[in-house]
Amino acid sequence: MCGFAGLLRWNGLAPEDTARVKAAAARVAHRGPDSSGFYNDTHIALGFQRLKVIDLSPAGEQPMCNEDGSLWVVFNGEIYNFRELREELRASGHTFKSQSDTEVLLHGYEQWGEEMLGRLRGMFAFALWNATERKLVLARDPLGVKPLYFAEREGFLAFASEPKALFALGVEPEIDPVAIHEALTYRYVPPPRSGFKDVEKLPPGHVATAQGGEVGYRRWWYGNEHESWLREIFISADARDLASLGRGVREILRATVARRLVSDVPLGAWLSGGIDSGLVTSELNGSARTFCAGFKQEEYDERALARATAARLSICQSVHTDFEIPADVFKLLPQIVWHCDEPYFDSSCLPTFVLAEKTKPHATVVLSGDGGDETFAGYERYVGMKMYRTYRKVPGLLRKLALAMTGCCGRQSRQGWDRILRWLESCRLMEESRHHPYLAAMQLFSEEQKAALYGEAMAEATDGCDGREYLENALLRAAKTDGETGGRGDGAKQTELKIQNSKLKIEDEAEVQSSGRTGGQFAIGNPQSAIKDSTGVLQRADLETYLPGDVLHKVDRMSMAHGLEVRSPFLDVDLVSFALSLPDEARLPGRVTKPLLRRAAKGVLPDQVIKARKRGFGVPLDDWFRGPLKKTALEIFEGSELVRQKLFKPRYWEPLWEGHQSGKAQHGERLYALLSLELWYRMFIVGPVPERRPEALH
Repeated sequence: MCGFAGLLRWNGLAPEDTARVKAAAARVAHRGPDSSGFYNDTHIALGFQRLKVIDLSPAGEQPMCNEDGSLWVVFNGEIYNFRELREELRASGHTFKSQSDTEVLLHGYEQWGEEMLGRLRGMFAFALWNATERKLVLARDPLGVKPLYFAEREGFLAFASEPKALFALGVEPEIDPVAIHEALTYRYVPPPRSGFKDVEKLPPGHVATAQGGEVGYRRWWYGNEHESWLREIFISADARDLASLGRGVREILRATVARRLVSDVPLGAWLSGGIDSGLVTSELNGSARTFCAGFKQEEYDERALARATAARLSICQSVHTDFEIPADVFKLLPQIVWHCDEPYFDSSCLPTFVLAEKTKPHATVVLSGDGGDETFAGYERYVGMKMYRTYRKVPGLLRKLALAMTGCCGRQSRQGWDRILRWLESCRLMEESRHHPYLAAMQLFSEEQKAALYGEAMAEATDGCDGREYLENALLRAAKTDGETGGRGDGAKQTELKIQNSKLKIEDEAEVQSSGRTGGQFAIGNPQSAIKDSTGVLQRADLETYLPGDVLHKVDRMSMAHGLEVRSPFLDVDLVSFALSLPDEARLPGRVTKPLLRRAAKGVLPDQVIKARKRGFGVPLDDWFRGPLKKTALEIFEGSELVRQKLFKPRYWEPLWEGHQSGKAQHGERLYALLSLELWYRMFIVGPVPERRPEALH
């Protein structure tokens, strides 16, 4: 796991370029604190920061080249099947000088070209330079575990693991209003945008090429195949036989965990109180240290459940360690904003940051349960969408009476029945407005709420932009794949995407409605609506959007802030491809989330863990904004740079603030997003961009 930066100048490097690339690589030194490396020729310079995990010898250093120096690579991530690939390549006559997985990329490219990507099992982002052809290849793993950014400017292409490195390469950080508009909808910036004007984020499962002054990219992974041995496990299994399917899932998981145990440095596991991380940890046979963190408030603390799992798995107290997250963890927000780079509004990054920091002294690599919710239907919103199918049939008068009763309660609850009713009604209103009801579960700010925030400059810049289209396009693609292939997509035609005027345009005809309006596609009564809100469709959409945009962005940035590598067995492409092939009656037959994993955990994890509701890594935002964070947040809002630049209206935050302080509404999440955006704008746009992690709030 590492960080890199590079610069390709079409007409040859300038004298100052080597110093720039070294400075850019230093900006991501937290990703690779163990060593650094550099290479340049007449046209390209590559800078590298290494976190040593496999082959700790000098032979594993990067940038790395092949035997004759015609290929050079910088690589962030891990290739879990590198040993098998190395043996295959040796049989074809290739000679290796190291024991690292990096070298497999060089010889794999020599042997198979870009077709090598389909053979890789791992998490990766790499830049490979073909000096003979003066061709640069940038590639990202199928699910977007590892990040990769690039920006084309007059005469050159800059690329890096994080945007902050690009700003040392002659790229000026400018705001992208449309990206902000979308981030306020989803809590993250969807690709290919990044939050910065003309700085592009390579989408998951894509490969870009740069040659002769032209840059383009294409999708290389579609999630449409899984290996034959996975099919054989279930060839005779009844989709309704959860016990049989559960045993098969454990067999697959055992193989995916085994792939991720190769390490030359201490390896541990993040063990929360959930099923996903518990099942992963159960495959370690008590051989690794486990770590958990939680708040003092019981509502936000899973440590007791984690201890129960550790005891059940015979992990002794000295090997399982848990940490208490400080009550004033919100003071770390400037550091979080700096490490996230993009406008990013998921508050669970705060405890994740602390957990990574506390874990690092004991382990360099940890396994986690990330991806289990997306692959095996672990989110309660999937159950909620099943409930909505019934709710939409309830007569209007009964709905109004029920909603009127919730209004009599005064304060809004966080988990009560009134919250469920409001959620269901918001789905109905979303569908009534001719949009997919799932948007009600996923959006942070509605289009109307955002319009109420925007000042003249922001309103003009986002005129005609509908933040809902990104997710609705993903839902349409997911519905098309599930509808036509029964869960095993045959993929779309690979269409080369060109940069025009330094702006990437995604124009793949096979990606349904990918650049058109989606309004009306999801109107009530539409005959296609049944398939468009099936559990399988929602999972596919989440795997394409929410997982890489929110979950994996958080895990990568917060772990790499401390030089910690996180490996996620549930994100193995074979396991994901299999999970996507299951029918809905196996994914979510009732109203209990992740039934297959609960069945797989029987007899392995404690009953209280198996039966527990999903909590996630939540934080007490609502309490913070009425208590310890209130004064600091108010000072930041009062001195708003967004208002000064006429991007947002004067005192734009006040209606949300007053509603929250009165207790009539719970706006903690929205206030957190706006506070994060204010800090991001000051740090990256007003600047200057800090070269190192800034201080915490006082």
